[in-house]
Amino acid sequence: MLLSAQNNKLKVTKEMEDLLAKSNIPGIGVAMVSVDSILYKQGFGFANLTLKQPYTSNTIQNIGSTSKTVIGVALMKLVDSGKIQLDDAINNYLPFKVSNPYFPEELITIRHLATHTSGIKDRVTTYDLKSYYIDWDWQKTPINTKGLPLDKKVYLKKVAKNQKQSLANYLKSVLKKEGKLYSKKNFYNNKPGTIYEYSNIGAALAAYIIEIVTKISYADFTIQEIFSPLKMEATGWFYKDVEMNRFSKRYLGKNATPVPFYELITYPDGGLKSSLTDMALYLQEMMRGYMGTGSLLSKASYKELFKNQLNTTITGKRSGIFWDIFGLEGEGEIGHTGVDPGIQTFMYFKPTTQIGKLLFINTEHYREQSIHIWEEFIEKEQLFYTSSKN
Repeated sequence: MLLSAQNNKLKVTKEMEDLLAKSNIPGIGVAMVSVDSILYKQGFGFANLTLKQPYTSNTIQNIGSTSKTVIGVALMKLVDSGKIQLDDAINNYLPFKVSNPYFPEELITIRHLATHTSGIKDRVTTYDLKSYYIDWDWQKTPINTKGLPLDKKVYLKKVAKNQKQSLANYLKSVLKKEGKLYSKKNFYNNKPGTIYEYSNIGAALAAYIIEIVTKISYADFTIQEIFSPLKMEATGWFYKDVEMNRFSKRYLGKNATPVPFYELITYPDGGLKSSLTDMALYLQEMMRGYMGTGSLLSKASYKELFKNQLNTTITGKRSGIFWDIFGLEGEGEIGHTGVDPGIQTFMYFKPTTQIGKLLFINTEHYREQSIHIWEEFIEKEQLFYTSSKN
């Protein structure tokens, strides 16, 4: 059995090396886990093309919207402690009123935020161009846009003008009627709870409610209650919180232009920085939770976290509490993806095989190549599923 498992690992390593060599992607990390074992974990290519620094399983990068799954876990921590209920109106907690101007009498609930049915809209002018900023403490040189398409050049130029501000101030600006960025167009003309429309701002608002309830920053709460118990020592929300000598360069475009050191004002929706090794620990705990043996949440809260919350006939979507659900309940993949300037991530587990998979990529370009590598990697699940059961 040990020889077979080793041969499987060698086979996967060779195939991943071949796939990366045929692509234009600088570096990747992949992992497969069971609830109690790391079945496979390996980095390929480069974290830094100039220095020829290898991409390893301990390389750190931001993981994009896969970060949102942490909001779900944090919310359920508060449910466990009796501090919130998912069907509470968000205005029970917020210091400023938020309502959909098309349906002003309809309450928006925490569950609506957690299932992307709140009706809060991400607009280019209020989210894409306003929620990112350059961290000039780390970006020591002028931003390089050489070789980038015009839309990327314009985007980086606009983001470079943004100033760091608190999550609270940004949300107030966008969602409060008197806010500088407020508009009826910041909402969909749909009754809350009826239509699935993905909302980064809605996710950030859920994290802000966590801050209000806990009276500490969302960053501190998640470190104390989630990352530290799981021994995720390479994980943090800001550059100052992680080992930057392990941080991957992130690349844009065909010329692999390095991405500047950006941050998100709405950092809970996509700003987490972590390694493949740490996220494997996180995914293992989520799988244990699904199976009823997790340590972070009660059995009831884990069940709620991964339960489909939506009327699929109406919405055409399945969603847990900030977790994507595919296929029939108990059979399809559960997890999340992330895409941000210079990165892509995939994180899913399959209940029927009890195997979890991770893929980190340090470019957002070559999306088709990235998906191909992911699809090829997850096909290897059967190798590890068989060996883990022997």
